[in-house]
Amino acid sequence: MRKIVILMTLSILFNNCFPHKTKEEKITEKHLKTSYQNSEVLHNQQVATENDYITKIIPPNSVIMGYVIDGYEPSKEQYEKMTHIAISFLRATNSHGDIAMTSGWENLNEIITSAHANGVKALISFGGGAFKVTSELMGIEQNRQNLIRNIIKFIRDHELDGFDCDWEPSWIDDKTEMEKINNALTNYYITFIREFRKALDDEFGKGNKIFTAAILNGNSIWYSSKKQIAHFPQNGWWHYLDWISLMNYDNDLGSKHATFESVFGSQGSVSYWTAFGIPQSKIMIGVPFYGRAGWGDEWLFYKDIVNMNPMIADTVDYIMHNKSKLERKKEYGFNGVSTIIRKVKELKKLNLTGIMFWQLSGDLPSTHQKSLLKAMNEEFIK
Repeated sequence: MRKIVILMTLSILFNNCFPHKTKEEKITEKHLKTSYQNSEVLHNQQVATENDYITKIIPPNSVIMGYVIDGYEPSKEQYEKMTHIAISFLRATNSHGDIAMTSGWENLNEIITSAHANGVKALISFGGGAFKVTSELMGIEQNRQNLIRNIIKFIRDHELDGFDCDWEPSWIDDKTEMEKINNALTNYYITFIREFRKALDDEFGKGNKIFTAAILNGNSIWYSSKKQIAHFPQNGWWHYLDWISLMNYDNDLGSKHATFESVFGSQGSVSYWTAFGIPQSKIMIGVPFYGRAGWGDEWLFYKDIVNMNPMIADTVDYIMHNKSKLERKKEYGFNGVSTIIRKVKELKKLNLTGIMFWQLSGDLPSTHQKSLLKAMNEEFIK
């Protein structure tokens, strides 16, 4: 009998320390989960057309935008050859929508001031490859709105000219978690884009601030050798944006990295996205100021490639190099001067918005004969 009493007492203590959910709590949890799932369906079903929003017309062939990271300050000669810089990156620090710059931007205000002094517009780029867009941040309206308010305040406080939404897929080992993270972007992309545009216009007046986005060379993510899904939804989110920058790099390796055909070929990026629905008048192509042989650290700045091969011909688009000194030489594919010029000529022929590049510190000084920015600028103004 004594043992039974002791067991009953321990059972009561255990249940008090680790209480089971009440019936009401279970109902509330189920209701929240159902509401959240319904919310995802609702957001997925949103569609925008020109009847919902029309942006200010950006003249064709008018934008040369360079991404800058880690506090890099362009030279006066570089500023003279660009129209915009995208300062990278601003990121959410938690699911509640608080924000902070990545490291190295203690000189942020000085960069913005120097850009304006040289007639260059400064955008803040949000996200980047290492940023994970979570469902907690995007799917909960209070958090999403807090994020938007914080970004708007950041733009106002730092006198920025606009905002670049650079949300990229997340590749992680846990494929279930990876799909959950990437679906948050897919499900809520148009919601964020639409709400941010409204907040931007409400704060600064319609068309007074630039709103852009960077997207993939194509629109698919491989989760495994058997599973491939679309990433950006086909629901008209681009109508709220002034232009869309195509990240025409890292779509392949070696000599296939960032080729002319991958951008302008019949199966290339421009053809894909225009068929998707984005008008050519809103498309910016992207070029790398680096070469790539493999994923991870197997890349080289363009300036380092030229410094290792000072007599390299403008027509060369890859070199054989052993970066690690532990393996065989690998093919590092890049864009040389001739390919850059060819891409600029083609985008001008198609009357695209312009060209962007990742990232400025990878180039030679813009006074150098083999500078990619120099070649780009000279071809633009012909």
